[in-house]
Amino acid sequence: MTAYLNRPGRSTTALRELNGLRVLVLHPQDAESRLLMSHLKRIGCVPTQQWPLPDTLCSDADVVVLPIEEDYREAIQKLADGLNALSPPLVGIVEYENPATLQLVLHSGCTGVIERPIRPFGLLTQLLLARTAWRQQAATMAHMRKLEGRYAAVSKVATAKTLLIAREGITENEAHRRIQSRAMATRSSLEDVAQTIINEFS
Repeated sequence: MTAYLNRPGRSTTALRELNGLRVLVLHPQDAESRLLMSHLKRIGCVPTQQWPLPDTLCSDADVVVLPIEEDYREAIQKLADGLNALSPPLVGIVEYENPATLQLVLHSGCTGVIERPIRPFGLLTQLLLARTAWRQQAATMAHMRKLEGRYAAVSKVATAKTLLIAREGITENEAHRRIQSRAMATRSSLEDVAQTIINEFS
């Protein structure tokens, strides 16, 4: 593992992403969990372990790793149902030979899977993929909120212009100029001025 990270051109990106990564390991205390915790520490992560599976995630973890097994189906489903789009990504530990387990992987919303037996390279790869997918989703949501905010502002300005046109018999361009002038005079945004005009008509 260390040799892989030390290869030129690969170590910088991998270590920058994984160094200090907070990983919540939801796993019973056994040989597999000890191996997993050891691998995580070796690649620079900061792992913590918890068991049994919680009903909801109350952690500031960046990634959550957990076994996907039929014995834990109900608990996994309950945990997955409580997640939202910005919850930390799940990486499941699986056995590919079991089709039922793969169905549970899909239901849980795992963004990565680690096949048993756990190997350092597979762990590193899945952590990176999970974090990349999470960042992309977070960026998409932030962009959508920004667009929604812009739409709301444009909608308010349009409403304020309509009210000014109806009350004062002016053109749309004149209404827009009035809103702009009030915004400049009060050092306010167009949206704030539009809201003030709307309130005046309420």
